[in-house]
Amino acid sequence: MSRIRYLITDSSFYSSHPIRFKTRLLRAVRRHDPTFILYREKERFSRSMALWLRRRFGQRVLLHSHIDLARRFRFFGVHLPSDRLLSIPLAKRAGLFVVVSTHTIEEILLAKRLGADMATFSPIFATPGKGRPKGIKLLRKTIRRSRFPIIALGGIVGKRQIDSTLRTKAAGFASIRYFAH
Repeated sequence: MSRIRYLITDSSFYSSHPIRFKTRLLRAVRRHDPTFILYREKERFSRSMALWLRRRFGQRVLLHSHIDLARRFRFFGVHLPSDRLLSIPLAKRAGLFVVVSTHTIEEILLAKRLGADMATFSPIFATPGKGRPKGIKLLRKTIRRSRFPIIALGGIVGKRQIDSTLRTKAAGFASIRYFAH
């Protein structure tokens, strides 16, 4: 299996204007060919934009938190924040691929027990407003201990961070800023 490249949208990087958002996202997809695209617009969620993404990119698109919409409109999956881990069984019963945000080994092990397909673990590197970075050493230890597909997230802005995370045997990496530039 090749390593996962997980593009996370954020209107502060792609634009809150629908046409500019689409243009910038299409450019990012052409340039980086992400494995998955997470539509994560917490403040400016647009059902029409979500549906455009699904029509345009099909089985690559996950919705952030919206289990009912993901099920109803046949999205590939859903990404749940760490405070919604107990919703994993609901999302799995809906037939969705489930990625969860985690910040501790305990959260990863709980997500694994509840049936999640994979987890992001963050922040690995310094990221504005996200607290102290976990670092490569803890990422490597967490991957070994959990024996679960983990996607490194946080502060991944270039080749140096990508290479460092992939040497840990992470399932892949996720980023907002890397894909947006």
